[in-house]
Amino acid sequence: MSDWLAVGDETGDWDTLDNPGAFLGVALVMGRIEDWQAALAETLDDGQQIQERLQAPPRHLPPTYRKSSNHHLMETLDYWKAQRIEGARSLADPGDDPLCREVFATLRWLAEHPRLVTLGLWLQGPGRRDLFRSGDPAVALGRAYGLLAGLVLPFLNPDEDRLLVQPGLRSESVDLPATKRATVGKAQPSTESRQPGDLRGTVSRLVEDGQSPHDAWPGGTLARLEGGTLDHLRQRCPLLKNARLPNNVLNAVADLGAGLLRLSCQQSGTGRLCLHRDEAWCNVVFHALPEVTA
Repeated sequence: MSDWLAVGDETGDWDTLDNPGAFLGVALVMGRIEDWQAALAETLDDGQQIQERLQAPPRHLPPTYRKSSNHHLMETLDYWKAQRIEGARSLADPGDDPLCREVFATLRWLAEHPRLVTLGLWLQGPGRRDLFRSGDPAVALGRAYGLLAGLVLPFLNPDEDRLLVQPGLRSESVDLPATKRATVGKAQPSTESRQPGDLRGTVSRLVEDGQSPHDAWPGGTLARLEGGTLDHLRQRCPLLKNARLPNNVLNAVADLGAGLLRLSCQQSGTGRLCLHRDEAWCNVVFHALPEVTA
C-alpha cells in the first residue's frame, strides 16, 4: 500500500467571497510519504538543505518584512510590491538580485520536482462563485480542496493507495460563519456537529466533495481519502507518524505551491509580478474553476 500525503494552502482573500474581482486559489502539493522524506533532505545549488531553508524567512529579505518564523512567500511579494518589482519573469532567469535568486531557486525546486506533484484551482472574476453560495469561507475552501482531491483519486490504486489531505490552517475572526458554527457545535454536540480537528467544516466538505466522483467512476471504486490536521493524520497512518516531517516545513512547501499558482495564473496588471510557465514545470497542474465544474 502507498500512502500519499497532500498538504494544502490558499491564496487570495477567501473571507471576501462576494468580491467579484478578487483572485482566489487553493493548491495541494502531494507525493508518497517516502518521496516527501527524500525531497526535504535535498540540497539547493547554494548548498542549503531545502528543509533548513523553509524553516526560516529568506536570508535576503529585509528584517522589517519578516513577520513569520518560517518561509512565507507573501512577505517577499509584499516587499517586491513596495520596491515596484513587476513584469513577467521566468524562474530559470532570476537576474542578479540576491533575493530574487534565492526565492526563485526555492520556487523552482518545487516547480521542477520529479516526485512532488503540485495541483491548483483558481478563480478570478464572477464566474461560478455560485459554488460558494453559503458565504462560509471554511466550507468554500473545503469544496475547492475536495475538487482537487477528486481529480487525483481516479489515478491512484483503489486497492492499495490512500490519500491523506491536510488543507491549509485558517485563523478566523469571531463573526465569521465557520467560527459561529464551531461554537454552536461545541455547545450542542450531536452526530451532525463538526468533529474536533475538522478545521471548522473545511475537512468535512473536502472529504464529501473529494469522494463525489465515486459513483461516476467505472467500477465505483476509488482509493481511500482521509482529511484532517497533520497530527490527526499521523494517528491514522503509522508511516506518516514515524516519518518525522516537520509541520512548518510541509506548510511552507504548500505555501510555495500556492505562490506558484498565484504568480502564474493571476491576470496580469500594472505593478504586478508574474511568472512564465516553463516546460520544466513537469509535475505542476493548475485549473481554472470552470474547467473542473463544467
